[in-house]
Amino acid sequence: MPKAALADTAHDWKQLLLAAAEHADKKELKVHLKKLAKAAQRFEELEALRDELRARRQQATQELAEVKQTGKEAAIEVRSILRGVFGHTSERLGQFNMRPRRSSRRKTVSPASE
Repeated sequence: MPKAALADTAHDWKQLLLAAAEHADKKELKVHLKKLAKAAQRFEELEALRDELRARRQQATQELAEVKQTGKEAAIEVRSILRGVFGHTSERLGQFNMRPRRSSRRKTVSPASE
């Protein structure tokens, strides 16, 4: 069974409803046309909902990026203040997920140079 695009399916159903409307009095066609009309209407509603959700998702993604940037800047400011409070070399910075600045390794004094 070949795949059909959703737009093609909706268009096909609308054309079928229009073409078969004049023969609605034949056998049980009226019942099936009602089912098809109901399905076509629900199809359009769901397509509109999907479009709305896609737009809302894009908006949420943009807002999320803005909030992330704002939070990132605030975190930098908080870390800067904490470094000022505790000092750059304080081991207490570790509790804030910051690495203290450590001095370079000391050179050992060899006994020959004394």
